[in-house]
Amino acid sequence: MHIIDRYAYSNAIRELDPAQKGGLALIALLLCLALNQPAVGLLTLGWMFALNTLWARVPASVFGRALLAEAPFLLLSLVGVAVSVSLSPPLMPAVRIGPLWLGSNAESVALATRLFTRALGCAAALNFLILTTPLLDLIELLRRLRVPETLIDLMSLTYRAIFVLLESLQRMATAQDARLGYAGPWRALRSAGLLGSQLFLDAYRRSQRLQMALESRGLAGPLRVLPLDYRRDRRARWFGAALAASLLLAGAWR
Repeated sequence: MHIIDRYAYSNAIRELDPAQKGGLALIALLLCLALNQPAVGLLTLGWMFALNTLWARVPASVFGRALLAEAPFLLLSLVGVAVSVSLSPPLMPAVRIGPLWLGSNAESVALATRLFTRALGCAAALNFLILTTPLLDLIELLRRLRVPETLIDLMSLTYRAIFVLLESLQRMATAQDARLGYAGPWRALRSAGLLGSQLFLDAYRRSQRLQMALESRGLAGPLRVLPLDYRRDRRARWFGAALAASLLLAGAWR
């Protein structure tokens, strides 16, 4: 989270209008979902990698680490589609592990491949947006789109609470580790339970203090932030047109 937030504020297209960056991500996301071809997902991944590293000047390692953080969820969905589990021998090549039969065929593998490449392309498109656009810019974009203010305020407070609670989590874990709270498996399990309960109480107390602070200052409307003077880049239109054309060609190719 800290790395994502750092590069969202320090990349080369930080001051670009968030509508242009959101438009590029939306084009890639919609076409990747609509065109059910593995080449489309892989091409989307290549486009987003190039836009992040060459245009936004975000290090390739950061983009790769963001994708690796999402990889376990993608792999779980891939295995769930490619491999079938049953108690009786299935009508396909299968391996028996205890009472279970694990089987797979070419059709399920092809379906899992299409699903994986589509999810990978969509994840890359979203990573491009979050690595180049801080939350303040996204809030401004949502206000332009007439999103309800209550939902925007909840997003802002939740995003702020994530960093506050991560800091509290690190302090609590360090204190437990200094007292040998993770010296053995049973002590580690007990320490993890205590950590979770104390973190919940800390979050509840912080939310109450935040509510009292806002009420004491007479807050009666939405939370407001000062938007920046964004610039527009003509290259974003060319990138969007080239992105859409290449994905459509990849989707039409057999």
